[in-house]
Amino acid sequence: MTALAMAAPPAAAHPRNNLGAWSLVLGIASVVLALGVLTGIPAIIVGNKGRRAVRAGEAGNERMALTGVVLGWTSLVIFALVIGLVVVRFLAGGPGS
Repeated sequence: MTALAMAAPPAAAHPRNNLGAWSLVLGIASVVLALGVLTGIPAIIVGNKGRRAVRAGEAGNERMALTGVVLGWTSLVIFALVIGLVVVRFLAGGPGS
């Protein structure tokens, strides 16, 4: 048997790297598609889990997870501002006045 055939496949160095990637995807979707609460909150939750996995040595993509968290919070702030503007506009007399 050759040395190549006997070599074991490389073990995954960071098995939970997908948390950071999912956080980034959800964060981008929340900002670009203006989905605010629907994907912003999951981006924050998954991103924080990904960052905890990095600190525990189980993952290696903290920047992706952090970016997802920041984008999630950004989308929630934008969502809150839009809702606030709609409420102010409604209380000021509606769109026709």
